[in-house]
Amino acid sequence: MFWKKKPAPPQKELPAEGSVESGKLDVSVPTLEVAARKLAASLSAYSQAAYESTRSAPDADLEAAKAKVAAARKLVQEGRLGYALGRCLPDHVAHWHAWSQREGFANNVGFDAEDITAKQEKVQEANQMVVVTTTEFKFKDRQYRIVFRDKGMSYDASSRLGEIHLFVADQCVAKFDLSLDYSHEYSRWEYRDVRALKVGPWMEDVLTMAAQIEAHQRKASERFQDQRIRDAAREIDLGKA
Repeated sequence: MFWKKKPAPPQKELPAEGSVESGKLDVSVPTLEVAARKLAASLSAYSQAAYESTRSAPDADLEAAKAKVAAARKLVQEGRLGYALGRCLPDHVAHWHAWSQREGFANNVGFDAEDITAKQEKVQEANQMVVVTTTEFKFKDRQYRIVFRDKGMSYDASSRLGEIHLFVADQCVAKFDLSLDYSHEYSRWEYRDVRALKVGPWMEDVLTMAAQIEAHQRKASERFQDQRIRDAAREIDLGKA
């Protein structure tokens, strides 16, 4: 007699690992990485939003001021005023307060300046001693005054800091920050930034002064070289040809 085999009871399907029914969360590495990236992005967005909320609204007056200063810097740098008033003139008149007391001083004046007076004094300001050199003269029937302020060494002792103020009559028309860099073999005062500027005919005068100074220095250099050649020629005997 054949016994009929009883069918096997149906198997209950087990819940997938990591599902709620399994009682365990899926803590696989890929899932953690995705969650971490989402959290990081959310925190980054919050941080940016918090930063933006602390920023003040754009200041129209400040933006206009920045544009004006930028235009003045461009004019001074590209119009050669930075060189003329920030290097050429301060270098040329630096010793006039002493030279003007000597005979033959006029030979050291490299442009058409008249009625020259110059002085130098030390002024105590806050915690520093400032050397102030004031030079006055007439040029093309206009009265000019150059006030140069040597403010001493910079904090890192790599350069000296200075200011130059130019007056036409009693009006200050230009004020530049200067610096003298000691890293060069031959150091000169150089234009650094513009602090005040009033456009006017004085600009052409300053450029003319600089051009005359350059011509004067070039001629002086040529005379020096010519004299050296003459002196050498007197000491040379090539014998009979």
